[in-house]
Amino acid sequence: MSNITLVEMDDLFLPSFCEARIVFFAITLAELFAFILVLTPLGKENYHWFYIENYFLLDLAIVSLFIQWIVLLSAAILCLFRSWLSELSSNLWAGLLSYFIILMITGLTSEISWWVQDIIVGIESSYTEQHHAHILKNLSVASFSIIIIFGSIYYKYNINKKILILIAGMILSLVAIFSEISSFLITPHELIAQASQHQLFLLRNLGISAVLSAVILRYLYVQYHWRKQTIAGAYARVQALQARIRPHFLFNSMNSIACLIRIDPDKAEEAIEDFAELFRASLADVRQRVTFADEVHVCEQYLRMESLRLEERLKVVWNIANVPKDALIPPLTLQPLIENGVYHGVQLIEEGGTIQITGLFDGKQIKLDVESPMSSDAMHKHVGNQIGQQNILQRLRLYFGHAAKMRVEQHASLYCVSLRFPYQNHENPNR
Repeated sequence: MSNITLVEMDDLFLPSFCEARIVFFAITLAELFAFILVLTPLGKENYHWFYIENYFLLDLAIVSLFIQWIVLLSAAILCLFRSWLSELSSNLWAGLLSYFIILMITGLTSEISWWVQDIIVGIESSYTEQHHAHILKNLSVASFSIIIIFGSIYYKYNINKKILILIAGMILSLVAIFSEISSFLITPHELIAQASQHQLFLLRNLGISAVLSAVILRYLYVQYHWRKQTIAGAYARVQALQARIRPHFLFNSMNSIACLIRIDPDKAEEAIEDFAELFRASLADVRQRVTFADEVHVCEQYLRMESLRLEERLKVVWNIANVPKDALIPPLTLQPLIENGVYHGVQLIEEGGTIQITGLFDGKQIKLDVESPMSSDAMHKHVGNQIGQQNILQRLRLYFGHAAKMRVEQHASLYCVSLRFPYQNHENPNR
């Protein structure tokens, strides 16, 4: 039986920054933070309406540009290295490396913005030139050393290359930080004022980035574990519901097989095979989807079992030629609806009845209708069948979200359940 896993999760707590919605959310939060930063000084004594009218928007644009560059570069690097981070032994290492990546990008962006500001204002700063030369020299020496040392380790011990590159990035970040400190310490006395302003600007940015990054990464880690627990709980609940099989079907099927063993052994053997397949389908992993063709095959096996006792009273009409056979759906989506039709309809009517399954496909959405006869007092006798329908809806929404719909229509002699959900297949399981 074909199947596909619902969610192929790496064990990384970070969301995928390659997704547009995640990037948009990060940009929105960054813009809100920039707005707060610009509003904060308004409580000071020297800020008046003149500042708001003439400089507020300009400051907001500059601060927003600076923060957005940090956010976008961080998102791009974390997107690029996501597969590498997921190969680390634990989320602790992934979090630490992500933290250093963000701080490194913050420091690099701060240095570039300080240099661009000097160019725009027209300041010729001796300190800036000496400072950048000192940092570049240290980073060059560190990079050359890392290439030699890590290259030897890689070829000698065959350690994962991606992990070595990430560790190298962390080391270079530390080198950059110590270079900043040492550059300030060796600054000549006449350039101390410029160095102090630069260091204050850099430390302020790194301090804000360090605090915010730690809070955000912690939030993502907690949310990741909450999401895993929620999904695990949902799977466990739905798995338990899916594994339930009605005792009446079990006993009726076994009795039918027992009678057939003496009368028609060949047919009894076929019935046992169908019965085994049905049990296997009922115990299938809820995280696996099956193709529509496989689900129809399970339904046909079930109907063959029921026809052993209902014989000509049970009639079934399939109008599903329009539905793609490779469409992916949760296992036992149609079978419980057909079983409801047999249990609450056909077997209660003396002359039997017809169950009709109709499928429609418009290129994007699939609609499945299961119509069955219903005696006038059936719903009063068997009110519990709503549990099975809610089970189906829960499992559909586990895969398709709120794009999955269910509608139930009940008339005096007809009961119809309509399912609607997006079309997905093996090539596009999440489109």
